[in-house]
Amino acid sequence: MSKRDVLIVTCALLLSNAMGGLDNTIINTALPAIISDLHGIELIGWIVAVFLLGTAVSTPLWSKLGEHIGNKKSYQLAASFFVIGSFLQGMSPNIIFLICARTLMGIGNGGMISLPYIIYARMYANPRKRMQVLGFVSASYSMATIIGPLVGGYIVDTFSWHWVFYLNVPIGLISIFFVQVYYRMPERQHKTNPVDYVGASLMTIGLVALLTGIEFIGSVSWPIVVLLVGFAVIVLTIMFRIEDRVADPIIPSRLFKNRPLMIDFVLFTLIWGAFIGFLIYSPMWAQGLLGTTALIGGATQIPGSITDFWVPERLRR
Repeated sequence: MSKRDVLIVTCALLLSNAMGGLDNTIINTALPAIISDLHGIELIGWIVAVFLLGTAVSTPLWSKLGEHIGNKKSYQLAASFFVIGSFLQGMSPNIIFLICARTLMGIGNGGMISLPYIIYARMYANPRKRMQVLGFVSASYSMATIIGPLVGGYIVDTFSWHWVFYLNVPIGLISIFFVQVYYRMPERQHKTNPVDYVGASLMTIGLVALLTGIEFIGSVSWPIVVLLVGFAVIVLTIMFRIEDRVADPIIPSRLFKNRPLMIDFVLFTLIWGAFIGFLIYSPMWAQGLLGTTALIGGATQIPGSITDFWVPERLRR
């Protein structure tokens, strides 16, 4: 690939980060309008939860798929899921349809946030250049989270919440097109080990049961929550025992033997969970209780987005 081709593909992949940043903030701005139009306020938590669930479950699966069919095809497939999910959400006639479409979008998002990093590593062999590109990745996501609330608020106030989702469609198609035309890196020899279907299935079932149980807290009786969480623990325990005997596991058990890494995982989960909770509910609080416009409600997310951009930049320097 020429330098021009590498630059074009890099910009195309940066669009995936921008789409993720836009969606994470725009949807929060549009939630009050969506609930007002489609009703079903008791299901509002699922609009956010299914997207995160689809992302969490599919992220390790996309990287494994890339090893078998190639990272280029895997990225295009993930981006296609994201685009189709966005379009279907804009067409949603009811809240259940919206939740199903958002699940599909979350599955695609799992590949869009993982596969570009693998492609960057292939295109930029020089570690210094690679780190510079990863800096642009962080900047593109953070800038999108800053711009997203304002754009989303303006779209909701001026047009309708449907166009919040349609915004991702042309961006995603452009990214898919440029990757198809300009990405020509030879793929590594695909792995000959069989696909770990059992591990992938158990991981999916376990995570879905665990997150469903957590989401049900406060809305169903405690025995059902305990049953779901207990079932999830059993399934995930069985998965880890099976993974120790698999040649190419979905999640290598050696990761959990690295104590500093596990501490980082736990801290990241707690901090990021608090951050996401603030981003989700601050626009709803502003619009629902203070009676502000969607634009002002979206602006409540900007301080958090600025710190999310500024702190990593300072640490990197």
